[in-house]
Amino acid sequence: MSYFEKAVFFRKIVKQLAFILGPVLLLLLGRYFVDQNWSVQRLLFSGLLFAFLALVLNRWAATVVAIGLEGLLCQASWLKEGQTGEPLLARDLFEVSQGVSLASYLNWEMIAFSLLVACAVGVGVWKRPRFAWWRLALALLLPALLLIRIFDHGVLNKTSSSILAEHFKASYLSYNFIQNTRQNGLLVHLYQTAESVKLPSAGAHSFYTLGTLKTQQAIEPDVVLILCEACFTSLDDDHFITPIARLKQKGFSASMMLSPVYGGGTAEAEFEMLTGLSSAVLPGIDYQNYASSYRKDAATLVSRYKDAGYRTIGMHNFYGNFWKRSNIYPSFGFSSTRFVEEMSWKTRTWPDDGLLYDAALKAYAQGPAKGKTMLSLVTVMTHGNYTDRDYDGGMGDYNQRLNAAVKHLEKFVKQLEAQAKKRKRPLVIALIGDHKPSLTAAFYRKGVFDDHFFRSKGDRNDKFRFAYKLTPQQWRKRAEVPLFIKASRPDLAAGMIGNLAGKPMFCLPGELAQLLPKEDPFWGALSSLCARESDQLVPTQQVEWRKVFEPALFAERLF
Repeated sequence: MSYFEKAVFFRKIVKQLAFILGPVLLLLLGRYFVDQNWSVQRLLFSGLLFAFLALVLNRWAATVVAIGLEGLLCQASWLKEGQTGEPLLARDLFEVSQGVSLASYLNWEMIAFSLLVACAVGVGVWKRPRFAWWRLALALLLPALLLIRIFDHGVLNKTSSSILAEHFKASYLSYNFIQNTRQNGLLVHLYQTAESVKLPSAGAHSFYTLGTLKTQQAIEPDVVLILCEACFTSLDDDHFITPIARLKQKGFSASMMLSPVYGGGTAEAEFEMLTGLSSAVLPGIDYQNYASSYRKDAATLVSRYKDAGYRTIGMHNFYGNFWKRSNIYPSFGFSSTRFVEEMSWKTRTWPDDGLLYDAALKAYAQGPAKGKTMLSLVTVMTHGNYTDRDYDGGMGDYNQRLNAAVKHLEKFVKQLEAQAKKRKRPLVIALIGDHKPSLTAAFYRKGVFDDHFFRSKGDRNDKFRFAYKLTPQQWRKRAEVPLFIKASRPDLAAGMIGNLAGKPMFCLPGELAQLLPKEDPFWGALSSLCARESDQLVPTQQVEWRKVFEPALFAERLF
């Protein structure tokens, strides 16, 4: 081959490489330009967006449009974050009011990205490629993921989320949207929040055909409802006995209930505890996704007590913006709230539960002499992670903190009962664990879970992976959390425990609602539902609760 032929051949190879790799290199450079990050999850979704656009646009133009769109969305998100403290959500892209609001704050970067996208689209359509089946297959990946995210609430959505989390490091930090955007990038964040694009619509539903049932005498007691962070103990065997079990020796009746979450996701348990609705119906974390959409007079257990003349007080010894409680509590009926910002938290550990109980006692004492009070307290002292000591999987740290938390609780209960007695007020105290602690390795070693619960195991908690599909019996075992009730009348506590044993957490507010005189068809129907045998209240898949708690019921009660 002559020198001239070699030169021609070399130029041809270079041209082909530039044709193939050029847009990829440009996409990589553009991706870094947008937010100075090349994390694998960001690269994946930038690539998926490029593949979608390359179906109808020239590949170079598709690259520029992908970079321009991501840059435009990032600018809009940073703008919204500066104005509201929250990043862009998928629902914002479909709400005209949000678009109009953001448009009034346009900056030069957004204008530049918009012009870049418009020009690139024009050139890309002019130089559009020929149709090819392989190009279509790649282009459909992103729409397929989005459609699954928006419309599927079962196995497909769970599997795709698991694959993205395990293989592309795209774990959904649903408790903090700003942190989720920082970790995963805006495109991944928009995909993840696409689950909440559709709000429940008003309409007919069949919930009230369940009938009505009255289970308790309306004695109108003061009520203290405690959602205890990661509080767990075995009740029917000795596999996993922890310090909170000693409440049974302090006059509490006890049984197991079923939490909708495991190892985290307190807000989902709290949602069921306050609303009497299943958290498995709406996609994602109900608090986080719909905080700004709940109506101001949402119908909840709290609003039922408020309408009955109670002071309704919500407290949590952590920040008010955590799970957006400071926004949600007023809508759910709390007349006053208090968070750790108003407590004397001075440690670098999770805040002490004593801070919460001291604030609760003070609030209770400040009530009118003949006034009625409902307190809802959410603890945090026993929040994970738990420090591993001598390969115990964190059990030592967990038990030590739980023991301290129970001591604070015992002191609180004693003082509260004394105040209630002085006021001559009947009292009901209900404490329930929000979920099992994230001690999977310890649960496995102690025989709470066996091999059949997992698709993979390891020597640490984070190495265990639950099976993609648990049987109803396995789900029940994983969901079990302890419920403790103490009342001025021991027979009342025993009766409530008997009605709630083995039932889903949304049954608890139904029982507490019965302590008030005014009849409400929702609470009567809920009690009728919860009167079924416990095995009938564990569906094959939790999403099947949509057939009972239809979206129209959510619209009626909350939106």
